[in-house]
Amino acid sequence: MNKRFIGLDVHQNVIYVTILSITDGTVEQYQISTQERDLNGFLATLNPGDEVALEATRGSNFYVDQISWRVAKVAVANPSKMKTNKNAKNDRNDSLALALQLANGTLPTVWVPEQETRQDRELIRHRMNTVQEQTRLRNRIRASLAEHGLSWRGSDIQSAGAQLFLAKLSIRLPEVTRGILADQLARLNFLGGRLQQIEQVIEVRAARWPQLSLLMTIRGINVLTAFTILATIGRIDRFPNAASLANYSGLVPREYSSGGKSRYGGITKAGSKALRWALTEAVQSLCRVDGPYRNLCKRLDRKKKGKGISATACARKLLESIWCMLTRSETFRLSEPGLIEEKARRREQRLNAARTVVQARQERQREFLISQLATLQDLACRGAQMPVPTKLLASFGRSLAETG
Repeated sequence: MNKRFIGLDVHQNVIYVTILSITDGTVEQYQISTQERDLNGFLATLNPGDEVALEATRGSNFYVDQISWRVAKVAVANPSKMKTNKNAKNDRNDSLALALQLANGTLPTVWVPEQETRQDRELIRHRMNTVQEQTRLRNRIRASLAEHGLSWRGSDIQSAGAQLFLAKLSIRLPEVTRGILADQLARLNFLGGRLQQIEQVIEVRAARWPQLSLLMTIRGINVLTAFTILATIGRIDRFPNAASLANYSGLVPREYSSGGKSRYGGITKAGSKALRWALTEAVQSLCRVDGPYRNLCKRLDRKKKGKGISATACARKLLESIWCMLTRSETFRLSEPGLIEEKARRREQRLNAARTVVQARQERQREFLISQLATLQDLACRGAQMPVPTKLLASFGRSLAETG
């Protein structure tokens, strides 16, 4: 069989293809569109022995899923470490560089998680975006009140006291401002409800991770933070040591070394922002009790490093401990048995409640899909009067199967 290495430079509307044939020594280059017909035509030309490379970009996971079962190997390149022709950077040369580096074994790749882990990460990002939108709305409400010499001194503008305060002062606001404030509060309440639903789904999906109970032996780590850490890290065996995991998280300092001189800057922040958030949340609780993490904070505070640097140093120390825990399947050595039991009890209560709500929601979605599928099938039976694409029927069938 002809051994081929294929480089794909993927864009929103086009894909530039380079095919290196090792057996006959030929190079073939051409461009296709990302339209379904052209993409399916290209996929049909792939052979089981082919190896394919593409860069990690938005939408690259879709192409990995489409290609991986058709070929011997799919490699996703890290674009920040790719070696390309700087003097003539174009789609043709980029796809050629992908194919060449894949063929000679120098392609810098990234790990591609499985579908379920990608879904977990997408859920985490959605929750973070919802929380950020909530924060923006709260700040807008406070700014609007400040424009009229009013302010809420409390921390939570959605609390009962804040709602009573806003209701009393509404008569002091102009008509337009009252309408805007009412709209903002309604949107804030809606986001609060959506956030509760997202966290219920997280409670249910987090139960899939067997390592969750290990991480929850750490003070300050609950289901949400443990789920975030596990979904972001993925398989722990892809990190040979704790230092490599710290580097992946972006918690290591930048290094500038030359001629025997070294200088270190701030952390690289090269990894997941969600992972750094989860670790920082955890160390805030750890630093409140006696132990090595509090001692580290005090030691850095005496050197006047500041709270930010202290929290970052503790977060890295905690991440290295997490690597040891997950690698050896051990509980946290500073765990508190009473706290662990209380966490487990509350987690079981929340999980049972979340499962009930999520299952009811899935049943409603299933009933809706059944009604929509029946409508599509009815339209399809009408034949030429109103034809329905078979792929649309198939997609509804897959969605129906996924909902149970």
